[in-house]
Amino acid sequence: MEPSTSGSIFDIKSRNFDVDAYISAQLKRKTLDELIKNEEEMVTSVRRLDSDVHQIVYENYNKFLTATNTVRKIQDEFSGLETGMSEIGSSMGKIQSLIGDLGGVLGRQHTDIAQLARSYRAVKSVQFIFHLPVTLQNYLDERKFATLIRIYLLAKSSLTAYSDLDKVSSVLNKCESIVKEAEGELRLLITSGQIDNTEEIVQAVELLEKLGVSKDDLQVDFLIAAQKCLKNDLVGLETKVEDVLDLVDRGCGTFLPNLTLFVDLHNRLFPETSQELLECVQELLTEFHAIVKRLFLSSGDPKDCSIVVRALDRYYRKMNACSQVLTSLNFSDDCIVLINEVSRHQMKISRIKIVDQLESAFQELRELVLSDGVDLSSCFPRLEQLLVFNVKTSLANLLLFTASDVTFSAIPASLFQNNFAISVHEDLLVGALIDVAEAVKKYSGASNETRFISPLVLLVIGVFLHHIAVKSTHYLMRLCEEQFLLVEKKNKKLTSVETVVGKLREAAQEVMKRFVDHKGLSCGESLAKAVESSSQLSTTPVGVRSAVRRVVDEIRELDTLLAQMLNDGKRELKSARVPRATIDTFQRDTLWSERVDFHDIIHFNRGSIISGVVKMFLKIFIEAVRAQTFGKHAIEQVQVDCYYLQRNLAPLVADEVIVNSLTDAALSSALKRSLDPVLLHPNKLMQLCEQSQQT
Repeated sequence: MEPSTSGSIFDIKSRNFDVDAYISAQLKRKTLDELIKNEEEMVTSVRRLDSDVHQIVYENYNKFLTATNTVRKIQDEFSGLETGMSEIGSSMGKIQSLIGDLGGVLGRQHTDIAQLARSYRAVKSVQFIFHLPVTLQNYLDERKFATLIRIYLLAKSSLTAYSDLDKVSSVLNKCESIVKEAEGELRLLITSGQIDNTEEIVQAVELLEKLGVSKDDLQVDFLIAAQKCLKNDLVGLETKVEDVLDLVDRGCGTFLPNLTLFVDLHNRLFPETSQELLECVQELLTEFHAIVKRLFLSSGDPKDCSIVVRALDRYYRKMNACSQVLTSLNFSDDCIVLINEVSRHQMKISRIKIVDQLESAFQELRELVLSDGVDLSSCFPRLEQLLVFNVKTSLANLLLFTASDVTFSAIPASLFQNNFAISVHEDLLVGALIDVAEAVKKYSGASNETRFISPLVLLVIGVFLHHIAVKSTHYLMRLCEEQFLLVEKKNKKLTSVETVVGKLREAAQEVMKRFVDHKGLSCGESLAKAVESSSQLSTTPVGVRSAVRRVVDEIRELDTLLAQMLNDGKRELKSARVPRATIDTFQRDTLWSERVDFHDIIHFNRGSIISGVVKMFLKIFIEAVRAQTFGKHAIEQVQVDCYYLQRNLAPLVADEVIVNSLTDAALSSALKRSLDPVLLHPNKLMQLCEQSQQT
């Protein structure tokens, strides 16, 4: 007994159905995704059932009202009929008695009376015929076309029979002229395009048919007039359109009702010529669909996505209603195609806006770095927040296309939702991130637009893109997959996170390489100018050149900024290298210098970035040294500068061997270009550098 009881509790059709037990069982048995899917199916089924029930109730209610009115009319008519029959019965009795009395009196004069009656009828007929034009004209003026044509048709045979008489022929011509005018008025009713005058048009067609007008001609005139009227409605739709929802409301409020009325009226008047009607309606609906589609696809602001979805939902419902009136035409396929096109258009403009807003933020950043006291470490988080916010907003807007309260959510998933979800992932999210990478790449080149850009802008953009690659991309792609139910569709050809991250990392690397080159070139030019201006000193150096100190200060500031932006920890302290005492010792050590690779990949840490900058400007420094000839004191100055650079830069780079090798190469080149190559004593050299360090 227990299984059957349990089954009846969970059976929604059973009298013993228990809601709480059913919900508890569902929560235990099914996952969250299955429950959500089950809920969407139930919502769709309930909505469809509710719509069917409303339609059935509405139809039965109309039938009930009609039947009630009919019964009341019959009841009233029978009541009046009973009274009338009683009165008629008494009247007939009186008439019968009078006839009996008159029969006796008039029986003897029957022949004379019959002759008199025939004469009277003849006189009345002649009188009626000669007054017929006036009578018909009065009916024409009063627009009583039915009476006019009925009387004309009754008199036509008699008039035609005696048309050889001049008077009768004149009357016939006048009558035909009046009837022609009436025919013109009736044709005007049909060709005026006023479809809402249903009864007048029906009467006009019936009367014209009685006059012998071809039904085919009437049908052609009616189609042309109605088509012209409906096309005027379409022209009116495109004027003063506020938005797509306004267009759909106006179209569904004027054009589609008029079209439906036109179809009903045509089927009532010309039921046997449906093919011409279908061709006409197909042309009108195609034009209406083109107007709606054109406005849907002209929307340029993603913020209007909710309005677009509402308008699309309303349009889909109204076109489905038209399909019920015109069962021979199928508008469903065109509507589904439109839904897919509009959704793709919304993805396109959302994707464009994401990139445009980010590029605007880049322009603001270029202006911001020109200000004093700007906190660059807070700039790239704002860029990241802007991108994430815009992407999430776009995903939320597009999620409206799959909401359960829109009518086209009942479309089979294979026709819309499956491809839509994949398109959101590929065309919007992946496409937008790749567009961002491409937009950033232009800052890695030396185009006219970015030639004089501040290196700090390049640094912020590079770090921003790196953060997007390692953090936000994973979050956004996972969010998209969850919102659009793509978690279970991994077998589909979706772009992997690794592919997108790879493109973002590549763009970040290029921008950071441009920053390193830009910064290294700037520092290198300062060192080169210092070398050129002091190649022939006349006195012993008293300290490190100011240009060298400025370069070291800039590198330290960059190191501090990178520590804030990249959250790097404290550096490990390294002991300074003791300078060589003699030229022989120095030249022997330089034989074992490490080879420096100037094309290493820039990694997003302080050591790698600083190393790239240092290698760049020390290489320029070496080339500047090789281009000069040095005296005794000038070579000493180069020695002081090289030791100062080695002492202060070695702790900042990833590998101090780089600085040691390059400074040794610079000093070695200077010694080769010196006429009197003598080095300062190490103690003197260290003293000069310490003094410069303290000033």
